[in-house]
Amino acid sequence: MKKIMICEKEYPIDCNTFTRFQYKSIFGTKLFADIKILNEYSEKQEELRKQLKKEGLTDEEIDKKTSLALMENLDDFIDVIEKITYILIYTADNKIGSFEDWLKSIPKIELSSDWITEVTEFAVDSFC
Repeated sequence: MKKIMICEKEYPIDCNTFTRFQYKSIFGTKLFADIKILNEYSEKQEELRKQLKKEGLTDEEIDKKTSLALMENLDDFIDVIEKITYILIYTADNKIGSFEDWLKSIPKIELSSDWITEVTEFAVDSFC
């Protein structure tokens, strides 16, 4: 079990053999298909960052250009990261409430937040 911080609130996350089944039952999609979306987004982001770094752009310019370039995939990425985060929290504590209630408790999603990286790595390490 691991703990993550989202908007200054600590949540436990965990994964077991039942997590994949719970994910499909709650969200109606396959967990590995959604993890693939995370991987593809991360790979595109990393490739673009490398390319822009070679062009000599500053970190701030790279962040801005990367965000703009990947905007078309952003909805899918955020949707998947929210669902995977929820299922990992739900696996650790099934008293968390519904997905919708949990989302309502999160004031904002900042893509630069550490918890997104932590959840992505935890999910990939746990399932792949």
